[in-house]
Amino acid sequence: MQVNRNRQITLSHIDKNPQLGPLLGRVFVKRFVFFGVLIILAIWCGRSPAMDCRRGADCYYRAKAAANPQQSIEWLQRSTAACPNFNAWYMLGLLFREQGQLDQALNAFTQARAVAGSIQAEALALGRKGEMLSQTGHLPQGLRELELAKQLHPPPAPAWLDIELRKARIQSFRNIMTAADIASFLDTGLYLSKNARFTVRPTVNLPVHFDFDRADLNSTGNRQVVELGRAISRVKMGQSSFLLVGHTDKRGTRRYNQILSAKRAGTVKLELERQFPSLIGQLKAAGRGETQLLYDGDDETDHMLNRRVKVTLIP
Repeated sequence: MQVNRNRQITLSHIDKNPQLGPLLGRVFVKRFVFFGVLIILAIWCGRSPAMDCRRGADCYYRAKAAANPQQSIEWLQRSTAACPNFNAWYMLGLLFREQGQLDQALNAFTQARAVAGSIQAEALALGRKGEMLSQTGHLPQGLRELELAKQLHPPPAPAWLDIELRKARIQSFRNIMTAADIASFLDTGLYLSKNARFTVRPTVNLPVHFDFDRADLNSTGNRQVVELGRAISRVKMGQSSFLLVGHTDKRGTRRYNQILSAKRAGTVKLELERQFPSLIGQLKAAGRGETQLLYDGDDETDHMLNRRVKVTLIP
């Protein structure tokens, strides 16, 4: 009892001892801060990812029901902030694309790819990302993403992906592809899908030009081979080798096209080795004729896209 009486502090004690007031104030503030921190931590720890994702899902459905695109964008931004998810990011990218905000769309599709839960979703995000890159002045990077998307997506691919890939291929094939652009396809290493179930070897299709019905390079073809040699020399890694596969269009007989494609791939190999001796022993050549057409149409554009040399890095 004596201890309790000694520790009991009353207003009369404070009146008789003025120094106790500030001391008690500091004690009160410290305890207030301490318990405040505990309360904040309790609230924070009580939040669960499930709660955030329920809130994100609610915002996503509100976005789908919104009266106008801007409201949808605002709800989707809330959804991705609460719980990043593929559907919200992908829809956000489509809305930005429709509004002409291509940089924002590119970012949204990049985020969608990062959280994709299936190969199909990953391919869709890659394809849209490639479309945005192609439309914002980054054609080689866009073509690379579109080619990857086409290989990743389970058949049949959506029509928009085929259309965008064809447009990017036509733009690329009408110009000489530079060494830097070719290297951007080859120096990425094996592409591994997010769920590690699908790999894609670094590959690039090149429009190597030959004289009509011959295996001799014309002047444009020679320039393309020089760019290819510079690119391969730049990305050459250890014991890696490169497979050069010639392809023709479907005009002519199968046997004739097979022989012609093999000769053309061999011509490219010999020219690369002549101009870049360091590549000797690291190049292989083969022909596939018309057996692996990119397009089965009969117009000149289809024929142009089918006549190509496919370069693949083999680790």
